[in-house]
Amino acid sequence: MIWLRVAQGVLCAVEICGLYYLLQVFFDKRSNKAWSNILWFLSGVLLWGITVIQRDGTSMYSRYYMMFCIVLSLINAELFFRIRFFKAVLITVLYFETVYFIDILLGYFGQTLFFSDNFIDKVQFCVSIERVIIMLMSRIILLAILAFILKRRNVIRKIFPKYQLIFGGFVFIEYLGLFSCERVFYPTVRNDGRTDIVFALFPLLIAIILIFIVIYIIYTEKMNEINLVFSKNSMLEKNYQDMFLLYQKRDRIYHDMKNHLAVLSLLIADKDLERAEEYISEIITPIVEVEHKKFTNNRIVDIILNDKLEKASNYDILLEIKTDCLAETEIQDIDWCSILANLLDNAIEACIKVEAGPKWINVNISQNDCAIFIKISNTYNGKLTVLGGKLYSRKTDDGLHGLGIESVQYAVEKYNGVLEYDWKEDIFIVNISLFS
Repeated sequence: MIWLRVAQGVLCAVEICGLYYLLQVFFDKRSNKAWSNILWFLSGVLLWGITVIQRDGTSMYSRYYMMFCIVLSLINAELFFRIRFFKAVLITVLYFETVYFIDILLGYFGQTLFFSDNFIDKVQFCVSIERVIIMLMSRIILLAILAFILKRRNVIRKIFPKYQLIFGGFVFIEYLGLFSCERVFYPTVRNDGRTDIVFALFPLLIAIILIFIVIYIIYTEKMNEINLVFSKNSMLEKNYQDMFLLYQKRDRIYHDMKNHLAVLSLLIADKDLERAEEYISEIITPIVEVEHKKFTNNRIVDIILNDKLEKASNYDILLEIKTDCLAETEIQDIDWCSILANLLDNAIEACIKVEAGPKWINVNISQNDCAIFIKISNTYNGKLTVLGGKLYSRKTDDGLHGLGIESVQYAVEKYNGVLEYDWKEDIFIVNISLFS
């Protein structure tokens, strides 16, 4: 019947659209030009058309056709997206395996429920009402999964790259289950009752493994969060101590000022102007060193910038600061310290490691009606460690690897902000937008 074929075509379109949506969730497009979007759309139409022909002409399920779809989808992803190949393979294989596994599982349940020996055959080999019902139910489940991913898009994008090997193992287990469960289409296997054992074993096994994976990820992320908070507090304490020492030094100088003035008064009274000038030049140097410059009129930001300016000068690093006066915002002092102090400490450490060539840091802070923009660029020695899209430090303490950047990211996300970093041959650049 025509309406069954139309319904099957619509459900096939849902399947292909789901895959294309996932690719756009996890990867950035190479181009957003009209011609690229049109070709991307046409590639989806082509894959949909081939799927409809395959389902209409041969069977609903084919492991070989699934592999063909995976390869074709990866080619499309490579053409239209900036992909990491292993990650793209995992996402694509996991998607198709899950869709096909749900189809087979629902077909088995249908046959068991209706006590029909040929129910699964109608699903597999005929464009029938049974097939449409199975596909409809599986696509509803698929849409629910996609809705869950959409709701937690940022979290999933952050977590998935960190646990790729675990998901890779799950893909392998799911493939074994799919390979075993597909034998439900063989009448001899069904008649022997062996499919009951397979469908009791593998769905349960896959569900248990998935539960363990979720529990492991939640536990690991919670421990990472605890370590991050501990590291963040340690860094904040260190920065506050540094700034406290700066103010102690200033207070000591100003406390001694009355004695300096007394000495100057005596020298001038004795008309020893030459010695008075020498004395002034001696006492003005430490005063200039601790002079508190006002960069933004934000107390905590100016304290941090002055502290890091002094620290940079101690290592002969040129720190240039260009800022606007910052209006009152909802950004808390502790978050300013977490963002600016961490980034500037990282920049100073990177400059210290530069053995030859200039050592400089540029800081730009600006504000408009709705956002604050921070850009920090600095020279570095060209050595970075990037794993799974995540930047790691080269510190010897493995427990603190990458926690500086993670601490910044944590503070930025509190204000729905954006953190981006990039690097060239010998320059590292961080851009932050904070919305408050």
